[in-house]
Amino acid sequence: MQRSHIFTLCRLFCILLVWMNAGYSYAQYEYLNEFEELYGDCIDDEESTIYGGSYQKMPRDTRLPEFPGGGDVQFTRYVHSNIEYPDVIDSVVPSQVPGGEETVYRAKGIVYVQIVIDRCGRATRQEVVQSVNEAYDNEAMRIMQSLPVFRAGAYNGERVKIALVVPVYFTRNRLKPQPQEVDYYDYESDY
Repeated sequence: MQRSHIFTLCRLFCILLVWMNAGYSYAQYEYLNEFEELYGDCIDDEESTIYGGSYQKMPRDTRLPEFPGGGDVQFTRYVHSNIEYPDVIDSVVPSQVPGGEETVYRAKGIVYVQIVIDRCGRATRQEVVQSVNEAYDNEAMRIMQSLPVFRAGAYNGERVKIALVVPVYFTRNRLKPQPQEVDYYDYESDY
């Protein structure tokens, strides 16, 4: 093969890889809209019994709400991939090397949020039931308010409101050191 053909094949291969990756990224989250059309313009503004959580005991044959894409695993992935960690510092470990940088760790904890999945599959009535700190509570609430439409829960063949208590895990990880800012214009010149 000529060198130009090899170069062209390499370029086409790279373009194909980029295109496949973009398609995969889109397909990864395509399932989130799975139940959007199921309920159309549904509005659940009537007062009715709420099963589960801190409300009423859930009957045995109740079908729980289903997160798009397959339930608990996808729900956990959604929460984990949407966390934006606030910089809440737990501890600072001094460097073991002279002149080295200290290591800063974020606080860890679990925020428990109760949500009610209404008869239209929408997450409503978000409420923190166990707090860690204000920043983590706000982040957990932000995630719960951004949830996609679920398949609504059911009891005796009728859609019902169901309360769920969701743990949002904040793991203890290291904060990346911020690069030291250098002001290039604040120096004395010999020129």
